[in-house]
Amino acid sequence: MMNYIKGEFYRVSHSRVIYSITGILAVLSFFLNALLGLLGRTDGPSFPYDTTSFSYSNLVSNPMIFCSIAAVIGVLLYEGNRKNGNLKNTIAFGISRSKVFMGECIVAIVSAIFSLIIVLSVYIISANIFLEHTGPVNLTDLLTEIPAVFFIAVASLISVIVCIESFGKDSIGIIIWFIIWFIIPKIFFYLGLRFEIIHRIAMWMPYNFFGTTEMIVNMSQSVTAWGTTEGMFKCLISGIIGIAVFSLSGVVLLRKREL
Repeated sequence: MMNYIKGEFYRVSHSRVIYSITGILAVLSFFLNALLGLLGRTDGPSFPYDTTSFSYSNLVSNPMIFCSIAAVIGVLLYEGNRKNGNLKNTIAFGISRSKVFMGECIVAIVSAIFSLIIVLSVYIISANIFLEHTGPVNLTDLLTEIPAVFFIAVASLISVIVCIESFGKDSIGIIIWFIIWFIIPKIFFYLGLRFEIIHRIAMWMPYNFFGTTEMIVNMSQSVTAWGTTEGMFKCLISGIIGIAVFSLSGVVLLRKREL
């Protein structure tokens, strides 16, 4: 398994995929903050968005963006894995499907962390260079968001690998991932309005507890879901449960899956 992981790291590090997505996100981050700063200097007091608070709020108010980007990285690294013969060749060398799956998850997680460090660094530095340091949303809100959403984003990444490896077409796998992370939580939320037990389950789903009144992030205040010890605990446990569930699902489903 270690040789497979080393091989995957070599493949990923010598391909353009992770560098391209990281570069695109870093450039967009830089130009977003540069544009806000330029508009602030051009329009003056009539433009209230040239602040670090507004820039940070784009990420702080939308924690699920980290889950979505993690999933995109997983898809880009392993889409077409079955079609191009990589999986068959790997299995032919005696590596089990479950070990291949775990190796893919490890490589994708490390790649996503690399991308996160680069992009977030560019985002924060450019915001501090171009924008006024004022407003309710501060750097602490953003930095504490990272550990709060980290395990949840990892669970999202693992789940998308499970989905694209378990179904015949990558597009179907992506749709299933979207249903799991966005549609099912919404269904549980509305059912929870009538059934208390379902409501309790629904409020442990990231899409729900990040999107309710537990999160109020705007131009006048910043109340995050992870701003309290209880809230941070919920974020961490939710992510850990997700990692466990999707990892186990991947091992079981892919072990039975025909090549």
